[in-house]
Amino acid sequence: MEVSEEVFFTPTVPLDFTYNYRVGSHIGRYLEGFKEKKIMGVKCPKCGKVFVPPRMFCGPCNQKLEDFVELSQEGELRNYTVGHVNLVKGRLEDSDTPYVLGMIQLDGADSLFLTRVEGVPSDEVERGTRMKAVWKDQVEGDCADLDHFEPV
Repeated sequence: MEVSEEVFFTPTVPLDFTYNYRVGSHIGRYLEGFKEKKIMGVKCPKCGKVFVPPRMFCGPCNQKLEDFVELSQEGELRNYTVGHVNLVKGRLEDSDTPYVLGMIQLDGADSLFLTRVEGVPSDEVERGTRMKAVWKDQVEGDCADLDHFEPV
């Protein structure tokens, strides 16, 4: 007996992983700043560029970065995307409402900071909008402490 069609089996496996990993000295110091509702960046000793989140080396100069600086809680929305799906345990699910992920250039920083944007409908968001940080009431030094940015 010949089978004329190939048979495919496509299982869906929900993923649920917990990771524990060492964040390193630079991101560790960055997250320590979150405990005081501060955004810390790092400044290059050669070209003076400021990066957030902090990194160990300056891309343009290849200099080691060790000079931490506190950055402004405000900046400009330089670019954004509107999301319509969420990744939940390895599966894409439709979002109840569209959401905005924005690239914010904080005042005093030379790099862009990726974060969630709220307080403006997704169909009305505009590049160039001034934004400010919104923190959770209780901060613990975790990435989730800085909840989102919203228009000033």
